[in-house]
Amino acid sequence: LVCRHRSAPGLASLPIVVPIANLVHNIKMVFPVAASASRRAATRVVHQQQKRSMGGGGGPKPEWEGIDKVVRQYFPEDYQLAGAILGGYSGLIAVAMIRSKVKGAPPAEEPAAATEVAAVPATGGVPSVESPEFEKFIESDAFMKMVESEEQLLQWAASAEK
Repeated sequence: LVCRHRSAPGLASLPIVVPIANLVHNIKMVFPVAASASRRAATRVVHQQQKRSMGGGGGPKPEWEGIDKVVRQYFPEDYQLAGAILGGYSGLIAVAMIRSKVKGAPPAEEPAAATEVAAVPATGGVPSVESPEFEKFIESDAFMKMVESEEQLLQWAASAEK
């Protein structure tokens, strides 16, 4: 590395050669010093942080007004008020459940009048999707029997492939 020294008028044109090894050595010295200084600064910052008390801590008790004043006469602490609120909701839920048990289940609706029985083809097959009998077949007992019977399903699948 070549540098020109400009402090002296006669030496302005003479180059000064600085060995690169010295620069590398100086850089290697600067980084650890900077790292330790930053670590020390970070520990100082940590010690200067405010300590927080999550429970509210000290401080004067608030002056309650209105409904809060009435409620706080009976439940002065926060945990007491929270317990009273939870107890109130639990009581409402219990009363609703007991009331529904006492009231009983609603009367069952009468089954619809017997509708006409679907006309299933005599071959035992499934009617075409476009035909009006298909909807009646889906709602019939024959359809449920076919779905529950593996034999009938395989037979229907074989006939559908043809």
